[in-house]
Amino acid sequence: MKTPTRLLTVLAALTLVSAIGAGSAYGHAERLSYYPNHKLGSVPKYKRSGPSLVVCKSDSRARIRKQLSGRAERRNLALLKRCDYRDIQAAVNAAENGTRILVLPGVYREEPSRRVAEPAEACSGDYQEYDAPGYQDSGKVRVPSFEYQRKCPNAQNLIAIIGDGPDADRRCDQKCNIQIEGTGTKPGQVLIDGSRQKLNVIRADRADGIHLRNFTVQFSDFNNIYVLETNGFRMENIVSRWSREYGFLSFTSDNGLYRKLTAYGSGDSGIYPGSGPEGHCKRYGIEVDRVNSYGNTIGWSGTAGNGIYTHDSKFHGNAAGITTDSFAAGHPGMPQDCSKWERNEIYSNNMNPFSEERDQYCFVKNRPIAERDPKVVCPAFNAPVGTGLLIAGGNRNIIRNNRIWNNWRAGVMQFWVPSSFRGTDPTGQSQNSGPAYDAQTDTSNGNRMLANVMGLTPRGKRAPNGVDFWWDEEGHENCWTRNRAGAGNAITSDPTTLPGCPGSSVHQEINPAKLAALAACATWDPQDDVLQDPPGCDWFTTPRKPR
Repeated sequence: MKTPTRLLTVLAALTLVSAIGAGSAYGHAERLSYYPNHKLGSVPKYKRSGPSLVVCKSDSRARIRKQLSGRAERRNLALLKRCDYRDIQAAVNAAENGTRILVLPGVYREEPSRRVAEPAEACSGDYQEYDAPGYQDSGKVRVPSFEYQRKCPNAQNLIAIIGDGPDADRRCDQKCNIQIEGTGTKPGQVLIDGSRQKLNVIRADRADGIHLRNFTVQFSDFNNIYVLETNGFRMENIVSRWSREYGFLSFTSDNGLYRKLTAYGSGDSGIYPGSGPEGHCKRYGIEVDRVNSYGNTIGWSGTAGNGIYTHDSKFHGNAAGITTDSFAAGHPGMPQDCSKWERNEIYSNNMNPFSEERDQYCFVKNRPIAERDPKVVCPAFNAPVGTGLLIAGGNRNIIRNNRIWNNWRAGVMQFWVPSSFRGTDPTGQSQNSGPAYDAQTDTSNGNRMLANVMGLTPRGKRAPNGVDFWWDEEGHENCWTRNRAGAGNAITSDPTTLPGCPGSSVHQEINPAKLAALAACATWDPQDDVLQDPPGCDWFTTPRKPR
């Protein structure tokens, strides 16, 4: 007998809300954040001239001689004569708006910054507390405020670019339009090393117009690069590796560009444009262009990852290639909507950081984080191993003209996340997915899978996904059109029949059997000192390679 809609909704709410305590316990809380006015900002352009400061190390000359030649060598030797700073933070402190900070080849450990204590006694009164239903046991969050970051910039951050002044009006007054650029010919010639000493290696906070370029950054205790409440940012030709959680992260920021980035070894995500620009399908405020993200728990993720255009990129060798979701409480822009993935290669996302051996190393033996090998990926968030792209409670997204192959669980997976799971009122109405609907069914609706090539490598070799498309069967206006497999093969899906575009306007109920499995997987918690896979969940077992 078919379960009535209202009863099914209540069942889902009760099941999933019971999982919130575990599922959100490992989330990192940030202060209450707000979107900038996108009309007042733009993606910064690369500046080749203008005021500049030069940073170098004592061995920069030897590195220049060894690593560079020709014009690049001559330029760097000329810049070396102007070097006044041994640390990047010192140059940031001295920089006025519009300054280029030129960083010569060397290893930058920022010793003065890492000596600053956390928590900072001078900012002990600068915390913000707010209600976050479902967060840990108390439902309360107490975090450093913006004033904390402004007054004590290096308590949590190895390099901090703090743009707003004492007026705290969420507009950049100082350190605006700063460009920090490695002057070598390859990103690896300038290395910024966090050594897990600070939460963030680089933090740009309300630093409108920030441009980071041409270096390698490693070993944060949370984020290698973090851009927050910033109107206009550009990250280009950078390698991020072995961050405890995120490689490149932006949050409540707009007019942004991730370009030619490489991210690997992140405990959560290599690329994370979270709480993306609110455009509701009228514009894409952040572009992700030609990135290569591999060897992370998730290659690209974004809770409330709205208004993001990701194209011509590669996501491979992760547990899951791409996820966008409406899971976690406290993220502005819920529920997720209106992002687009186009012309990407999403393949072989079968790495399993949730294995029994990894569980023992990362969690069960209670080994302090400081004693772990920073090159071992310890997962900080759950993900269904073997999945190419996952929409977990998202609306009106476009997945078009991608090539998706050799993901052993599913090429593309989509399922519903009720509003109660993220701690919001399930009795209200939502209009973020089009017409007003009961808030419990405000996801996943209006997603379109168009003209993707499934189970076929760029060279035309068959490399099937476990199933090309997996859907929990919930929602309205979801549709699949013109997707194709290799010659002689058919698209595979669960359910076996998928609606063509534009999809049905009638809201469809979730398949109860699929709901039960999803709810079980939501209870995974890395803080459990006797960690085990949740009963009834197979996300953390490597799927069998399809034939």
